[in-house]
Amino acid sequence: MKNFILILGFFSATQLVAQEVEKHLAGARTAYNSGNLEDARFNLENALREIDVAIGKEILKVLPATLGGLPANTKDDNVTGTSMTIVSGLYVHRTYGKPDGKNITLDIISDSPLMGAVNAILSMPFVMNTGDGTQKVIKIQGYKSLLTKRTNENGQTAGYDVQTPFGNTLLTLYCNGITTEAEATQIANSIPLERIIKLAQ
Repeated sequence: MKNFILILGFFSATQLVAQEVEKHLAGARTAYNSGNLEDARFNLENALREIDVAIGKEILKVLPATLGGLPANTKDDNVTGTSMTIVSGLYVHRTYGKPDGKNITLDIISDSPLMGAVNAILSMPFVMNTGDGTQKVIKIQGYKSLLTKRTNENGQTAGYDVQTPFGNTLLTLYCNGITTEAEATQIANSIPLERIIKLAQ
């Protein structure tokens, strides 16, 4: 019960607590006090989801209006708070450019299922490049990142993916139509990564 009260106090004190969050917290308190732990958990999950959505909206505000010379498709922005258990998750999605041309997709996902695989590759000191040259460990603004080259059916470079983990969150850039490693790296370095990390953690 002591931990529950501390959690409620923390979320009540934060600037991100909006009307919906307050409603869910009140529901959690009521359910907990009446011994209905299932409803208390459900309401806490909803409060955390609302907080994740608020954080996601703040992240969208710091993302650049253009990336790699491509304009942001802000009408397609997507921010979702997901929750499978009491641990909540964050999902932020933005695209740049045109779907049928050169384009970039930026995804930020907490507790991403890809985290384990990416971190495993990044933690191997002897792996800097794969034998076939499709993956490479690079640094983006001081953070270890995984650069993956994608090829089309003719063996030509179709694009690059840059995956940067921080904490329990994975930032992925899918750079379609970007044909050089240098351009993909430059695009990744132009993102305000430190500001994103500060908001996401």
